[in-house]
Amino acid sequence: MGNLITDLRYAFRALAKQPGFALVVVITLALGIGTNTAIFSLMDQLILRLLPVAEPERLVLVDAPGTFSGSTHNHSNTLTPLSHPMFEQLRDRNDVFSGVLAHFTAEVHVFVKGRTEAANGDLVSGTFFDTLGLKPVVGRLFGPADDRVPGAHPLVVLGHGYWTRRFAADPGIVGQTLSLNNQPMTVIGVAPAGFHGVEVGESVDLYVPLMMQAQVLPTWRTGRGLGDWRTRWLTVLARLKPGVSPEQAKARLDVLYRQLLDEDVAHSEIRSERQRKAFLEKKLVLLPGGRGSSELRAEARTPLLVLMGMVGLVLLIACANVANLLLARASTRHREMALRLALGASRGRLVRQLLVESVALSLVGGVLGIAVAVWTGGLLLRALPFEQAPRALSADVDPRVALFAFALSLVTGLLFGLAPAWQSTRLELAHTLKNEAGSLAGGPAHFHFRKVLVVAQVALSLLLLIGCGLFTRSLANLRALNPGFEPDRLLAFSVDPSLNGYDASRRAALVQKLQDEIAAEPGTAAVSECREALMTDSNSSSTITVDGYVAKEDENMNPNFNHVGPGFFATLGIPLLAGREFDADDRSGTTKVAIVNESFVRYYYRDKDPLGRHFGLGGPDDKADIEIVGVVRDGKAASLREGPLRFVYIPLLQQNDIGFTTFYVRSRTAPEALGAQVRQVVERVDPTLPVTGMKTMRAQIGESLFVERMVAVLSAAFGLLATLLAALGLYGVMSYAVSLRTREIGIRVALGAQRRTVLLMVLREVALLALVGVAIGLPGGYGLGRIIEAQLFGLTARDPLSFVAATFTLLTAAFLAGYLPAARATRVDPMVALRYE
Repeated sequence: MGNLITDLRYAFRALAKQPGFALVVVITLALGIGTNTAIFSLMDQLILRLLPVAEPERLVLVDAPGTFSGSTHNHSNTLTPLSHPMFEQLRDRNDVFSGVLAHFTAEVHVFVKGRTEAANGDLVSGTFFDTLGLKPVVGRLFGPADDRVPGAHPLVVLGHGYWTRRFAADPGIVGQTLSLNNQPMTVIGVAPAGFHGVEVGESVDLYVPLMMQAQVLPTWRTGRGLGDWRTRWLTVLARLKPGVSPEQAKARLDVLYRQLLDEDVAHSEIRSERQRKAFLEKKLVLLPGGRGSSELRAEARTPLLVLMGMVGLVLLIACANVANLLLARASTRHREMALRLALGASRGRLVRQLLVESVALSLVGGVLGIAVAVWTGGLLLRALPFEQAPRALSADVDPRVALFAFALSLVTGLLFGLAPAWQSTRLELAHTLKNEAGSLAGGPAHFHFRKVLVVAQVALSLLLLIGCGLFTRSLANLRALNPGFEPDRLLAFSVDPSLNGYDASRRAALVQKLQDEIAAEPGTAAVSECREALMTDSNSSSTITVDGYVAKEDENMNPNFNHVGPGFFATLGIPLLAGREFDADDRSGTTKVAIVNESFVRYYYRDKDPLGRHFGLGGPDDKADIEIVGVVRDGKAASLREGPLRFVYIPLLQQNDIGFTTFYVRSRTAPEALGAQVRQVVERVDPTLPVTGMKTMRAQIGESLFVERMVAVLSAAFGLLATLLAALGLYGVMSYAVSLRTREIGIRVALGAQRRTVLLMVLREVALLALVGVAIGLPGGYGLGRIIEAQLFGLTARDPLSFVAATFTLLTAAFLAGYLPAARATRVDPMVALRYE
């Protein structure tokens, strides 16, 4: 231990004599370690970290895939939910779980401090907190007795973040009454700190008993949800009993699930014997539940892994650069090393001393890298389009991230320090001690190894530049797509009058009033509304029966649906190809009508005129009572990546359950300027109605491409950083090469060599190193392209433009890095060079 402290003291003293060298190395390492730590921190929170609950490794997620008749409400596409009766039967009749919970997240309106605001609510079963093993901060949490009778448990548990944010962590809030969706509910407790819910990446503000579904989801029809076998909506987690493995639990559940399916099939509308058989053969799937469920995780997993690989390459390039710097520095310390060997120091002792110096540099770089990681992580979180994610995720360094940064620093120090330490101590003592200029020569082995490091840097940089080109081109392809509507000068915002206690008739009246008053505002060119907001990855589908069309067995008769207001297509700029738009007369009680898109017409009518034809909602026994009155052009709805879909548009005002509604306002000028006017209109109509999601359509499209944009921007930043590091490495090697050949160059110039000849001589060596690196990097770039091909849009891993642009960028950087020492070589004074040792 004493020797180590001595080595550390000596290392810092030696580095202090060369502060410029130490600063360059520390900054280089800080960038490499910091970017790795920032990406790891996000990956840890989204992918690796277990939920802060009791024994999370015993939790399992219950997935129920397979044939189904009815409606499904998915909060995310990662799991197939269960119906409420199925959850209750699994909870009460299993013998493998010590607890089973169910939940469903939904937006709620809360009257807080004199105003109504939107909050993130979670309907949870009475077993929720007990199954997770959570304890309250203050008050108490729900138990089974708080979730027995529909509508009879007006209770609320506050999320810790919401309690801190809205009530300043006041314990006196327990026992007080909140107005939630215009319903009085009593606060009984606060959930523990650090627990944001079981949906990772989201932050729950308020927990409400499952039996209060009607109060939290007022637009759901009576009998839909609680007690309804045909509505799948609950995410279910369970805790395995001690000693029960997932495989054992699955085997026991298969028997119970078959019994439950026999009960379930009686409530379904499956008419085909084949479908009935498939329904009864379904199996439950038990997935690891210790990390919760997450739509954000599913979207970000692959991009984060790709970015982690990229920053890993950046760190390797940084290590190669630092190793080059250490080799250059070591060439000035040969005499020192030789003297220490001559005085009896062992080679192992000197290697250890040099490694301590390397690790010390790396640890200092790691400390600075943590600051870089916090700054980078903060930027990433602020750029997230998901409103709740910055509340549930953090850029702060916790012990896990700090340990990662320390381990990375230690490994990095050993990685870039071992080879220089080994090379620096391979000396011929007599020759080195007699050679006063030996510090400059350093031997050909050192120089060849430095060239190898530069070639590796060039190859790795080319990999990153190719990846950058592919992701950038993919993003450009998505942005260039025609969404099927005109997004310019279009403002979007959402309201949900159902959560303010409006009945069905008042909701319809409010929507119509808002449309009329916004249309009367100066600057408004057009306004309309819809149920499923565009470019938000939200969609809805229903089974239909088309008059005159005979569906095949198991054919998908579920086109996508949206409920839209009068003038919707004119407002959005969606071309009407035939028939008419909806108008104010298309309301409840009038003839049911619909507008369909081109794909719908091609699929069901083979491009024949569909106007006046009919279809119906439901199976073949249901009435085809909806008349087609218009046809519109195909376009994008949920996302830019989706392909052509059969689409049906229904008048919003013909629906009895108007709830969450998104308005689109076409502005005569910049849409941002209209935002304040729109808020004033909503406040005049109902001062207690929150406005959410107000943004331009261009901004919404940008948010829908957040993952692609994040990967493209970060890969570009990492690629340019890697290229800069590679160029610096090449510059250092060529500067060293010129210094080695100073005497040779002087002789050449003295004998009449043209300066142009000297310049080309140096640049040829630069070109050779760069081209060898490119030759190694190109096949690796193709391999990288094949790995990330699934993430690309509109191009393949062989995209020639990306490869050419990456190669050209790298060769240009290499030329500039080599030209400076080459130009310096042409200015060598022959008389000075001939005296040079």
